[in-house]
Amino acid sequence: MELNNLRALLRKYEEGETNLNEEKILKQYFTTLELEDVPEEFLEYKKLFSFSIASKKVEYSKELRLYRSSSKKNWIYTGAAASILLVIGLLFFNDFNNQSLNGENLGTIESPEQAYKKTKETLQMVANVFNDGREDLQYLEEFNKTKNKFIKKQ
Repeated sequence: MELNNLRALLRKYEEGETNLNEEKILKQYFTTLELEDVPEEFLEYKKLFSFSIASKKVEYSKELRLYRSSSKKNWIYTGAAASILLVIGLLFFNDFNNQSLNGENLGTIESPEQAYKKTKETLQMVANVFNDGREDLQYLEEFNKTKNKFIKKQ
């Protein structure tokens, strides 16, 4: 094989653009030549293709023992233990949270006049939010009018 053709094939091989026939040609070329006959710039490729052929011949001679997966009993025990831990955790943290809330002031207003003022402020804030939404609906009404004009024309 000419060196120019070999360089072109190797360039395609490095870029991942070779097909199976071209790779077969490269394997044949590098496996049939002796190490001394390969040009110095292609020695790495000789090692690469020789290794791929030699690695196919490797066999594992030891006997493989397959272990059975853990039985269903072990999974049942694991599930039961996880459930018990979950229940204990929920009871502990729920009780802890209740104890911490008992001693705190949660914003309770004792005076009826203050409660009335706070309620009025809150309802006014809610009304403002709803009014902002109503203003946006005016744009939607204008859009619907324009849309209806086009639909009637067609």
